[in-house]
Amino acid sequence: MKIIAFSFLFMLTSATACTQKQDISPKIKTINSIPFLTKQNDFIYVDKTSLKPVTTQKFKSASIYTPTGFATVGNEKNEYAVIDENGKIVLDFSADEIHLDVVNGLTFYKKDIEYEKKMPAWKWDWNIMGSGVKKEQTYHKIEIGVLETKQILLSEDIPYLDDNYYLNFVSVDENHVFWNENLYEIKKNRLNKIEKNIAELLENKRFIKASNTDFSIYELGQKKTVHSGLKGSQTLSIQFGKETITLKEINKERYEPEVPKLLVDYKTNDVYPFPQYEKVFPKEITKATASQVDFIKKTSLVYSITNSPYFLLGVFNYDHEVWAFDWLYIDTKGNVADSIDKYNFKVLDQLGNMVWPDRKMILPDQFINKDWKFGKINSYQGMNDLYLIRIEDKKQLRTMGLWSSDKNTWEIKPEYHAISVLDTEKEIYALQKEENGLYTLYDNKNKKNIGSKAYKSINSDGLVNVKLSSQESIYYYIDIYSGQEYKE
Repeated sequence: MKIIAFSFLFMLTSATACTQKQDISPKIKTINSIPFLTKQNDFIYVDKTSLKPVTTQKFKSASIYTPTGFATVGNEKNEYAVIDENGKIVLDFSADEIHLDVVNGLTFYKKDIEYEKKMPAWKWDWNIMGSGVKKEQTYHKIEIGVLETKQILLSEDIPYLDDNYYLNFVSVDENHVFWNENLYEIKKNRLNKIEKNIAELLENKRFIKASNTDFSIYELGQKKTVHSGLKGSQTLSIQFGKETITLKEINKERYEPEVPKLLVDYKTNDVYPFPQYEKVFPKEITKATASQVDFIKKTSLVYSITNSPYFLLGVFNYDHEVWAFDWLYIDTKGNVADSIDKYNFKVLDQLGNMVWPDRKMILPDQFINKDWKFGKINSYQGMNDLYLIRIEDKKQLRTMGLWSSDKNTWEIKPEYHAISVLDTEKEIYALQKEENGLYTLYDNKNKKNIGSKAYKSINSDGLVNVKLSSQESIYYYIDIYSGQEYKE
């Protein structure tokens, strides 16, 4: 059977920049200052309510404050710095770009500058077409650390193409974070490395470590492994009566993942499927119809549906105009089912588009126009039963709408070229009516437009882009919940 060469990911956390991060740490502050654009095209920080300046400082660029009370600012020399809520500089101005992120009440920073580095002769790039010899290579100088304590976690000069360091810290619990294959304990706002070479972080404070071709699952605070000596496999066998059904290519991907999607304990023949490897796939089918067994024999995708007794079984259907999977489900006892109750579980492809639940589960046929064709479906963490669905009608007009699978209604009718998610909890969206058109703010909970202005772009932090002419644009901040603009 031909196997589709897609990669699939379980949506553990939001992977999109359009959703706002939440941090429930007691260290989080209420910040009343906001960058305000003056007529001189300078930014000053003002009180959100009174709009009165809180400092005398002026900057050429400025960010909103993090929940911990820090902001990045820029000067006329295109240099960047970090200030605290009193305007005090805590990271000096330099040519390095600076990015901030808050996790567990700590502010992590990344300084990054690109430069040309002279290389030794054996690393020169000789151009055989006669355009000369390139004796330099583009490098990045990167520093990542904790702003509160000035602790430096990483300082490296690396080739441009090898730059894969990000501020993607993940909270494990209130005292631990995961980053760059390492597990850290937080003590007095400093990170102390307690585990390294972690191949994958799992839910419930578990993680996977690799050693050659073996994998072991650990739990935070426990020295003894939960499972050890596991090996990757793309083969899965299941017994049906006297027949052994062997699936030879399961979860096959274009690029080999660091942790295989199936881990097998060859001492017990127990198989633990992706994404959480938390339960054993049944060794036999105990209840199934003949057609269900035939379906299972063609299965190419097996996932464990977390917080449930079920596994997801997928068979790719090449007969549909829009490629899609067909699905069955099997529980830990071997009972096969055509459908199951809803679970907070989503399967995304490598581009972040929805694979399961599929369109028919989300938007049943009885609610669609027969002339519609469907494109990508997206749903981000916190959207729950709301989905962004792309539609093409018989005139080949492509639009997007926001569908509620709980209410079976269009929360936002599919009349827009684009819909951006700004705040999932408060259901604030930016709507673009036509291609290359302007965006307006919309409050879906209260079913009303926000403000009367339209913008070339709107970010979740309130930064907007306004086109002044074909050659000129300005950027400033607004309140995405009220539409108030922070500019003269």
